[in-house]
Amino acid sequence: MSGITSKTGIAPRVRKEFEVRDAALSGDIVMAITPATVNTAATSAAWTRNVLIEINDSSGNLHDWLTADYATTLSIADTSTAGTASIVSTTMSIVNGKAVVVVSGDAQDWLATETDTLTVANITVLGVTVTGGTSVETFV
Repeated sequence: MSGITSKTGIAPRVRKEFEVRDAALSGDIVMAITPATVNTAATSAAWTRNVLIEINDSSGNLHDWLTADYATTLSIADTSTAGTASIVSTTMSIVNGKAVVVVSGDAQDWLATETDTLTVANITVLGVTVTGGTSVETFV
């Protein structure tokens, strides 16, 4: 797109930066949510887990130029009969292409087959709709 990556004398890291930004400008922006699913032993203790959200191109290169807040983008739900899952905020704060969301559960019975689900809504980056997704923890 910019043509600069074909010029000689450009340092490899700078060349890579231009390639990633060119990908973004051409609409190549995807969201990766890790873990998508995870199994955890049933418990009655309080717990936490971290969910990593990355904004990448389709080749997995991080769009590390992106730093932004996306209000009302995150939500949490659970199927526990006793416990409650929570997150600190519904705002997703991306710094250098990454966000970490801490999901917590209170000290109640989290029984086998119960779940908590973090949902990340679609966001818009450079006019491109980036599809969100979920991270689901199942107690076993």
